[in-house]
Order: sequence, then C-alpha cells, then structure tokens
Amino acid sequence: MGRDRSRSSSDSDDYRSSRKKDDSSRRRDQDRHRDSDRDRDRRRRSRSRSNSSRHRSENLQQRSRGGRHGAEYKDTSSLLRPSLATHFGSPPIDTADFDNWVQILAKVDQSEDVEYAREKYRSFLARYPNCYGFWQKYAEYEKKMGNLAEAKAVWEKGIISIPLSIDLWLGYTADVKNIQNFPSDSLRDLYARATEIAGLEYQSDRLWLEAIGFERAVYIDELCRGVTTANCKRIGVLFDKLLATPTYHAPSHFERYVSYLSTIEPHLLLCDKEYEEIMKLASKQLGKAMEELVHQVQLSYICQTGENGMLNIVTEPAEGTFQVTVNSLQHDPTALQLIRGEIVARRRRIYDKNMKACEVRAGFETNIKRPYFHVKPLDYPQLFNWMSYLDFEIKEGDERRIKILFDRCLISCALYEEFWIKYARWMWKTYKSRTKSRELYIKAKIHCPTSLNLALSESGFEEALENFDEAIKILDTFRQEYPGYVLLELRYLGILRRKAEKEGGSSNEFVLNQYEALIKDSQSSANLHSFYSLKLARYHSKARRDPKLAQKVLKKAITIDPFNLQLYSQFVDIAYSSELMSEPNENLHLYEILCNLHKNAVPLVTMPPMNFVNQAPPPVHLTLIESPVAAQQTA
Repeated sequence: MGRDRSRSSSDSDDYRSSRKKDDSSRRRDQDRHRDSDRDRDRRRRSRSRSNSSRHRSENLQQRSRGGRHGAEYKDTSSLLRPSLATHFGSPPIDTADFDNWVQILAKVDQSEDVEYAREKYRSFLARYPNCYGFWQKYAEYEKKMGNLAEAKAVWEKGIISIPLSIDLWLGYTADVKNIQNFPSDSLRDLYARATEIAGLEYQSDRLWLEAIGFERAVYIDELCRGVTTANCKRIGVLFDKLLATPTYHAPSHFERYVSYLSTIEPHLLLCDKEYEEIMKLASKQLGKAMEELVHQVQLSYICQTGENGMLNIVTEPAEGTFQVTVNSLQHDPTALQLIRGEIVARRRRIYDKNMKACEVRAGFETNIKRPYFHVKPLDYPQLFNWMSYLDFEIKEGDERRIKILFDRCLISCALYEEFWIKYARWMWKTYKSRTKSRELYIKAKIHCPTSLNLALSESGFEEALENFDEAIKILDTFRQEYPGYVLLELRYLGILRRKAEKEGGSSNEFVLNQYEALIKDSQSSANLHSFYSLKLARYHSKARRDPKLAQKVLKKAITIDPFNLQLYSQFVDIAYSSELMSEPNENLHLYEILCNLHKNAVPLVTMPPMNFVNQAPPPVHLTLIESPVAAQQTA
C-alpha cells in the first residue's frame, strides 16, 4: 500500500510538474503572441503617422487601386470625408503607353503616307477619345493632305466623342468659315447645333460670342447688299440665351448687350411680340400713338468686300469700297430712350437671376483645375469637388444642367469608374431608357476596360431588367479576361442561381458545377478553399434544402483547413437548424467534432475583415488553449 501510495504520489507530482511546465509554456506562447500583436499595432500606428505626414507634404498622393488578391489600399486623403476619400482610386492606365503614342503621332504628322497616318490616329483616338487636341491635329492633317471631306468627317467624329469641347467646336466652325462661298445658312445651323449641345458648358463664352459675331457679320452683309428683310433678331435671341446661361464671363455679357443695344434700332433686335409690348408702354407713357414714335429715313454706308467674300462696313472710303443707301425706321429720341430703358430693365432681371446661379456654382468652378482630359491622376480635392458639384446639381433638379455637368465631369474624370457608375444610375432613374444607359456603359468601358465595379454595375443593370443571359455574359467575359476576383465569382454564381430559380431549377446542376470548379481551383489556398466551401454548403442548406450534402462539403473542407473555426461554426449551424439533430448518430458525430478539434486543444480564431474584391481571405490567427473537456479528464 505504501509503495502504491508512494508511486501514486510520485505520479501526481510528475503530473503537477508537467502541468506547470505546460502552463508556463502556454503563458510564454500567449505572452509572445500578445507582444507580437502589440508590436504589429505599434508598427501600424507608426506607419499611419509617417504616412499621414508624408501624404500631407506630398499633396495627397493617390492610393493604389489594386484589383487582385493581396493588393492593399492606401488611403492618403486626410482632407476629405472618409466615406468619399476611400471611394476614389488612381486610374488603371499605363502613362508610358500614352507618352509613346504622343511620340508616334508627332512623327505621323510629318508622314506623307495617309493610310498609315489614319491607322495610327484612329487607333489612338479609339483608346483615348477625349483628347480633343489630337482630333484637331487629325483633321488638320487631312486638310493639309487635301482631303476636305475626310477632315469634315474627323471633326464630326470628334464632336460625337467630346460634344462639350469648346475648342473642338471653334476649330470646326473656323475650318468651315474658311471655305469660300460656304452657305451662311449651313454655318448658322452649325453654330445653332454647337450652342444647343455645348452652350451650357461653363467655359462656353467664346462659342456664344463667336455665334453672335457670325450673325452680326451676316446682318451687315445683307444690309450692304440691300436686303430689305435684314435684321438682327437672331442676335437678340442669342444674347437672351447667353444672359440666362451661367458662364465664366457672365458679368461682362450684360454690358456687352447694353453696348450693342445702343447702336441698333430696337425693332431690328427684338422679336415682334416683345417689340409691340414695349411700344405700347412707350406710347402710353408719352401719350402719343405708336405711329408717331417712328419715322422713315435713308442711311448711307461705305461697304467693302472681306476675305471670306462677305461685305462689311468701313468708316473711310478707299480702293475697293462702294457706297450703299438703305431705307430704315428710326425712333423718336424720347421714345427710343424709354424703349431701351425697358429692354435693359427686362434683361437686367434675367441677368440678376443668372448671376445668382453663377454665384452658387462659383466655388465648384474655381476648384476645377483641370477641365480637360489627361492620363495623369487627379488629386483628391478635385475628385471630391466634382462629386460634390454633381450632388449639388442633382439636388437642384435641372435635368439638362445635370446631364451637361456629368458630360463635363467625364472629360477630365473619364478614367474614374465611380463617376461613370453614378451617371449610369442617374440616367436610368431619370429617363428609364435602356438604349441611353447601355450606350453609357459602352462608352465607360472604353475608358475603364479593367474596372470590376463597372462590370458588376452593368451586369446588375441587365439583371434588374431580367435580362439574365446578358448579365451572365458581361460577367463571364470579364472573368475570362481578368480572372481572380472573388466578388466577381460570387456575383456570377448569384446570377446563375437566381436564373435557375426563375426557370424552375433547370440550371441547378450548372450552378453546382461552377461552385465545385471554384473549390477545386482554389485548393492551393486553404482559406480560399474554405471560403468557397462555406458558400457551397450554404447553397446546399438554404437553397436546395439538403443539409447532409452541406455537411459533407464542410467535412471535406475541414480536412484541408482543420483550424478554420468558420467551417465548424457553419457545421454546427446546419446541424441545429435541420432535422438531423433528432438522429443520435449525428449528435454523437457533432459532439466528437466539437470536442476533438485538435486532440486536447480548441482554436480561438480571430479573422480580420476581408476585402473580397482585391484579396483572398486572410490567414486565421490561432491561439491554442486547453479545452474544458480535456481538463476535466486530466483532473
């Protein structure tokens, strides 16, 4: 008995000693993990502080867009709201490719090989259609080579690509004006088209003034030719539109209008209806009949033929000049003063209202530093300014102004998917036009061909219209060209599943095959394999109501990733939510899984949040502690 007691006491001492060693080892491991975590946190804070100071000194460098598993986002904007600051990324474009193209086209301009030059220009402009300067160079090259019809076609294509480019419109109209004997009506139509399309652009002052200058030249030409119907009513219409349009030089336009009004008789400038209204007011105030306020006179002008073949008025006679006498109406000086005063007062009200619109937009417009396209990234304040400006116009509710601002924004921000997606959603919400929305997505993919979010947005748009085949085709095309996106695979499977449900489950096998293919292809990554296994198990459990098959998938995944707590948690959830709990064998199997995860240890799992768009599920961090069951057995 004593020997046995002694042996038992010795065994107990050995056990306690072993326990102390294990506890000591465990505490050391825990301390090591804790110290490691603290060091990691200190390094992160240190990097954050250094990055913050560096980013402030480097004027808010752009974060990398990333796009594959393992890519990291670097938020560098401390000046913007986090929700917006983290929303933008650097454009996914090779600036070296752009620079190479510029060098090639510089040499092309000197080439006599027209077909070669056309090929290069077309290839470049198909990739970078917002480069208005190269549309101009292309048109000038065709004109230099004597191909006027081709030059006109190039201008038209450029206008379609960048309809708000004022420089492009002015270059086009200048080319047309240089054509001898070009019909003035055709040029007038071109100006009308230009002001209709691009007149609301904030920098459109030059375009409006060019159109007004053209109409003045036409009026003088008709006057010199003795056309009895010559008038400047079109000039009045253009001025009225300009005075109501918020533009950069809006304050100067009112003075310009008043100055021109002082040189012209009112009946030539105003439409018949307004002129009659103002004449009635003047007649009432002066107590005279309207006929008494005007009288017929003869006016003489010295005319000369200009370079473009149009006649103009000069002050002094010279070689090549001639005199023209025309009949005209003149107003009584007192009546003329009253009439002009009323005209100015009416235009003043329009001008004041327009200036208020300019004032509320002035802050946004001042912060637009680069209104043209370039491959270099925009800084965050400018991106934030564009987004805020769009939100402001959308809130104001003027659909035409909203559309114009989106088109302006997507010249300089063409490489940023966020603005294309915002535009597409607004377009559909406002117009409910499938054609317009699809055209917008096609244009967006020219500028952002590698954008995952753009593909997801377009696919979601088609699915919302119950066009499942097109939605699947969009994602399948993208995943074939740019594989490796977890979110894309999930969306692809989701659409397949919803299509199968709508068709009565006829495509379930195809969905399962896609899941299994993803699991098979991801076996080199335990975390990714477990992630797709969890999704397939959930599909079996929730969609197909087959918990046994779901558990089978999870059991197989556990053999590959035995320390992934999510697999066990999902297994338990499926067991508790199904009728399998009523089966004793299943209860025993579940108990064994929970109690024997790793002999006498239970993994405590911490998993940081995953960004499935850009990286694979991160590795789990394990800290092993003794399980209560094992401790009781040992005691």
